[in-house]
Amino acid sequence: MVRVKLLSLFPVLAFVFVAALGVCSAAAVFAQGHPCVEGFWTTSDGSLSSGRISEAWCGDPQQPGVPGNMLNAMSWDGAVLGAQWRVWGMAIDGSGAVETGRSIDATGFGWIDYVTNYEGGELWLAGGHTWSDGTDLTGLVTLCSVGARVTYFNFEPVAVASNISLMGHFDQCGGCTIEIVANSMRVWATGSSDPMPADFPTFLCGSGGELHDSCCLTAQISCVVGADEAAWGAIKSLYR
Repeated sequence: MVRVKLLSLFPVLAFVFVAALGVCSAAAVFAQGHPCVEGFWTTSDGSLSSGRISEAWCGDPQQPGVPGNMLNAMSWDGAVLGAQWRVWGMAIDGSGAVETGRSIDATGFGWIDYVTNYEGGELWLAGGHTWSDGTDLTGLVTLCSVGARVTYFNFEPVAVASNISLMGHFDQCGGCTIEIVANSMRVWATGSSDPMPADFPTFLCGSGGELHDSCCLTAQISCVVGADEAAWGAIKSLYR
């Protein structure tokens, strides 16, 4: 009886073994079952639009780096705002902007470095691009961190240059994430003697804030399929 049972199990074991050999192909099939396309895009080769950013001063006092201030970023192709991508709703966390270093001389010339972490936020990518099968992609921001250097002249801030890191995941594509890095430069702030420039994202709260041009963006979409999920997909495919 034992021998019969072992022999009867052999086709099943062989079936599972063959299915295991198809894990890689099953993973590929599974990955194509959603609209996200893995890849790498950058402004340097023209595959990704640059951007414009507003930071609304929502906290108290009304100034940069205060908890609650909110970001609103959109693509900018030189003519149309927000046609390719948008990331918005990230609010400075309770720590506010944290100073990490400074060098200012007796005349008030120098710099101060800050790191600011944000919470929350949403993202949107236009479906008519190579990162999708034609479906608009939406999702949540899971990480947003900005390292900024503020340059001072006569003890007054005259320039702000930032490095931005952002991560998020998609509603339409389980297991797919996006990572974005970018640089930005402040071009205007409330209280400036210059008029507020046009074609920037609106302030999401408060009545003022600052505006930034963003350049040198890179974005990468990666999708991970669990081994168990892929193996089960391979097994099911053999019954069809």
